[in-house]
Amino acid sequence: MYSHDRPEDGNHMEQCGMGSLGTSISEAASAVQRRIGEFREQGFEKVTEDVVQYLRAQPLNALLIAAGLGMVLGILSGMRRR
Repeated sequence: MYSHDRPEDGNHMEQCGMGSLGTSISEAASAVQRRIGEFREQGFEKVTEDVVQYLRAQPLNALLIAAGLGMVLGILSGMRRR
């Protein structure tokens, strides 16, 4: 039996770091679900206020995020034209 054919046990998963990765993914998914629930409850105005507050508190981070998104969208639109 090859090593990749054997069932994974928890100890091996922890040695590879997969256990903590799974925990991180699970936490991120629950955070996203929580934010979606907040958006549904509070509406678009509250989200807009949160974004404006973040922009005022972290202008450099916001600028870098916007530049990164613009670059990704530019690359994707360039690929589409080929």
